[in-house]
Amino acid sequence: MKSILLTSIPKYDLVAPPAAIGVLQGVAQDNNLNTEVFDFNLFLYKNLSEQEWQELDNWCVFITHTISKKLEDKIIELWDSEIAKRLPPGCEHLLMSVFSYWSLYIARLLIVHENTKVRPYKLMVGGNGVVSKFPDTGQYFTDWNKENNFIEHLVVGDGEKPLAEVFNKGKVTYDNEKLDSFPFPSYEGYNLDDYQEKKVYITGSRGCVRKCTFCDIYNIWPKFRYRSAESIVDEMKSHYEKHGVTRFDFTDSLINGSVSNFYKFNTLLAEAKTKDSNLKDIVYLGQAICRPRNQMPESHYEAMYYAGCKQLTIGIESFSNNVRNHMKKKFSDRDIQYHLDQCKYWNIPNVFLMITGYPTETLIDHQKNISDIEKYKDYAQMGIIEMIRWGTTMHLIGDTPITSEKNIRELGLKGSDKEQISGGELATYNWTSDANPELDLRERIRRRMELHEKSVECGYPQPRVKAELQTVYDMIKLLDKNQ
Repeated sequence: MKSILLTSIPKYDLVAPPAAIGVLQGVAQDNNLNTEVFDFNLFLYKNLSEQEWQELDNWCVFITHTISKKLEDKIIELWDSEIAKRLPPGCEHLLMSVFSYWSLYIARLLIVHENTKVRPYKLMVGGNGVVSKFPDTGQYFTDWNKENNFIEHLVVGDGEKPLAEVFNKGKVTYDNEKLDSFPFPSYEGYNLDDYQEKKVYITGSRGCVRKCTFCDIYNIWPKFRYRSAESIVDEMKSHYEKHGVTRFDFTDSLINGSVSNFYKFNTLLAEAKTKDSNLKDIVYLGQAICRPRNQMPESHYEAMYYAGCKQLTIGIESFSNNVRNHMKKKFSDRDIQYHLDQCKYWNIPNVFLMITGYPTETLIDHQKNISDIEKYKDYAQMGIIEMIRWGTTMHLIGDTPITSEKNIRELGLKGSDKEQISGGELATYNWTSDANPELDLRERIRRRMELHEKSVECGYPQPRVKAELQTVYDMIKLLDKNQ
């Protein structure tokens, strides 16, 4: 019987098995292939020192565009030894998931290395990262592969149908426009106890109903599509029956993209828990958009509570209306207040995602962030704002609206290397704006630290803060070195 080895590479979180591999393993098994899974991201985390992992992390997020030869050799050695151990009999394909642009550099390293070997399998590579540019060269991943012919099967966009066509030509019934036509993901082969939480990721939709200026989701999925509420609930039941999983984390850009379908999902899940007491412990987490009362009335929050919504991650990005308006977030301070009041009433915790130093952010906008940390501190102290995440500082990603010709011209955006947005150390971070000249990287770092201190003072938990502040510290060292 034919088989496939499915791998995931950094950078990816360590919370649960990678969603992409679960999805693709489901497709492979639906097309009668034996499967083996290998989370190389988790494997490296366990086998690198803390210093090596930080060096790798800085490389993945483009603080630097190289790593030491010693670390590069160690990564290759670990990759080769584990691939040799895990390669199943009759393996015809090695699939590599390039989760996002954060995976570009290590993907290039491994793919180039694979082409120095005599291998019995063909490479299959896909994921959101393959539509991105390498920050150090400005070359698209797809053009790089076309130029070098490294990858036998490069999958751009949704992977289910293209993979099925490779595995089972002429007998594919999947429809990219109908997400319900895809098989359920499979997490067989993973030890869920290896991860920080015993949960699995679940996908209810692809794409987004917004086109935020800093985001590249529209490039990956230009059209917003969603699964039926019935299908999502059925998948939850399936994972519970197979793995005893009761905690689900949605991969959606926003779980309330379709307000009506989200409400139906919550209603159906609440009903299923009422009918079957075995399902009573099922809970879910997901990213959502802050919506006004007329779009999400109180009854929607009630349905979320009874369905088991245990956390919402909200891209607030900035407490300044002016900044959010330029980002095209399309919600107001009043909407934030309404959302928090409903979450307080129904006890639904939130993670607020924030961006420090957006190109139009003035000192007045920054002070609004400072004052609203104070304004909302009661919600933090009661756990409704369960966490706030300020990240590092704003970085500019190619092929997003903020780096369009129009915005580059109007904002006077310039990069660190010959006035290009990418390239050089600190790649996408060390930019300036002629329209907002005070906002250089040192000023953005200063604001980031001030926001951290204010958040600590007001009692806001901050996830991943040690790693983020270490990255900020590494930025400062590079700035000082390059002065």
